Amino acid sequence: MLLAAGAEHARQELTSPYALIGLGNPGIQYESTRHNVGFRVIDAWLRRLHIQLAPISDTFHGVLTTIAQNSVVLMKPMTYMNLSGRAVSDAMKYYALDIDRVVVICDEVHLPFGTLRLRGKGSHGGHNGLASVTDALATDGFTRQRIGVDEPPEGENRVDYVLEAFTNSEERHLPVIVDRACDQLEAFVTGGWMGAASRYNGTIDLENLN
Repeated sequence: MLLAAGAEHARQELTSPYALIGLGNPGIQYESTRHNVGFRVIDAWLRRLHIQLAPISDTFHGVLTTIAQNSVVLMKPMTYMNLSGRAVSDAMKYYALDIDRVVVICDEVHLPFGTLRLRGKGSHGGHNGLASVTDALATDGFTRQRIGVDEPPEGENRVDYVLEAFTNSEERHLPVIVDRACDQLEAFVTGGWMGAASRYNGTIDLENLN
C-alpha cells in the first residue's frame, strides 16, 4: 500500500511527461496486422526498456518510464482503433499530458512500406484512429508518426487490407522499420518534432540493408 501511494504521489507531482501512443486493436487476432504497427512500436520500446504495460483502466494500458533522461508515458488504447480517442482523452487527464508532448503512432496506406513521416499536426487523412483522437481532443495539434504500409492492391478493400497480416517479406523488414521509428521518437523526446522529422522522415532503403 505504501508503494502504491508513493507511486500515485509521484505521478501527481510529475509535470507534463512525454507520451508515445501506439494505435491498434487489442486481441491476438490483430497482432500481425498492418493496422497494429503502432502497437508494435510500443512493444519495441517495452523490449528496449525491459518493462511491461499495466492495465490503467478499461480504456488503455500504459506505463510511466524514462527515455533519454525524460519522463515518458508508453501507451496502447484498448478501445479498438475507431474509438482510440476515448483512450487518449482518458490518458491525457490521468497523466496530465501536454498536447505538445504527445505523439500518436499509426499505420498509413498513403505512404510506401518502410516510410516514416513525423509531423507536428495535420488532418487525419481518412485514418479512423487519428480521426477519433482529433474528435476526442477537439484539436489536430498533436504530433503524429505515420508508418507506411503501402496502398492496397487494385480492387482490394482498404479496410480489409489494413486488417490483414503483413506479408512474409514485409515481416522480415519490419524490425528495421520499427527500430528506426523508435529512434525517431527518442529524437522527438530529446529535441522536438522538427529535428526528429528532419533526421528520420523518409523511406528506408530496405533492399540494400546489410
